[in-house]
Amino acid sequence: MRLSENKIRRIAERLHDELAERELLAYKEPAGVRVGTGRAGRVKAIYDMIVADLEREAEIDAEVEQILQSYSREIKGTERDILFRKHKEDVMRKKGYIL
Repeated sequence: MRLSENKIRRIAERLHDELAERELLAYKEPAGVRVGTGRAGRVKAIYDMIVADLEREAEIDAEVEQILQSYSREIKGTERDILFRKHKEDVMRKKGYIL
């Protein structure tokens, strides 16, 4: 994974807080729940979505690496980067993901 757990958690917290500040989140704290407890659950849900997305991307990257390894010659440098990006776009499109 490219990001540490701490960075992902901070991104999730900031995303939640920005959406709440702009009043783009609509929620009610359940009765009897301490203030902020609901926030922790919502941040955890955002965190889980980010982690799941990063894991899907890692799986796609591994699939693209297999495709590149199947070439008859070794691909290096800029050519490899271009082919990696092209194959990644193709794999993502076939799986229905959006870049």
